[in-house]
Amino acid sequence: MGLPEMTVDMDGVLCRPILGMNLVISRDVQRAPDVHRTRQLSELPSPLQWLDSKVGQGLRYGWRLPMPQVTEGLAKLAEVRRLVLLTGRPESARKATERWLIRHHLRDYFSEILLNDRGLSNAAFKLLKTRERGVMDHVDDDGRVAYFLAQDAPRTVFLIAWPKNHGLPYPPTVVRVQSLLEAAERIHQRPPSPVIETP
Repeated sequence: MGLPEMTVDMDGVLCRPILGMNLVISRDVQRAPDVHRTRQLSELPSPLQWLDSKVGQGLRYGWRLPMPQVTEGLAKLAEVRRLVLLTGRPESARKATERWLIRHHLRDYFSEILLNDRGLSNAAFKLLKTRERGVMDHVDDDGRVAYFLAQDAPRTVFLIAWPKNHGLPYPPTVVRVQSLLEAAERIHQRPPSPVIETP
């Protein structure tokens, strides 16, 4: 027997953005994610290729602080969901991501960590992974991701409220929340989900 699976994004959900300004949120809900177009690191401009190095990843990810109420939110979610970290960060950032989670005592809340090993856009990668795994609950900060994940299936997407993801024509199953703890509280208010048998 096992709990239903829930996916949780990393940046802007668990990890604070650089300088507290979440500038990378996409509002482009007119363009569906292309789940077939991959991009190689060599296609990126040289400065972005440097960011993908170990030193670049350490500088990009290592010093950032957790979002407010993250520990409390994960603890409450873990009572009713099997948590899987689902991030658009590249697979090459696995060590930096794991180190950050361990440093902030968050790693043990997650049964798996799924990084973008397919070279897809953030939205396309998350769309494919939630489809493949039959995930019915997801937490994100990106408006475009929330829009297309909720449109794709009858899943609930808890969208951490940032100024840049406000005011889009979201499907009704996108729920904007102030924190991960609020998402957990809303899930606790639902009727219990059916228990899933695991082999």
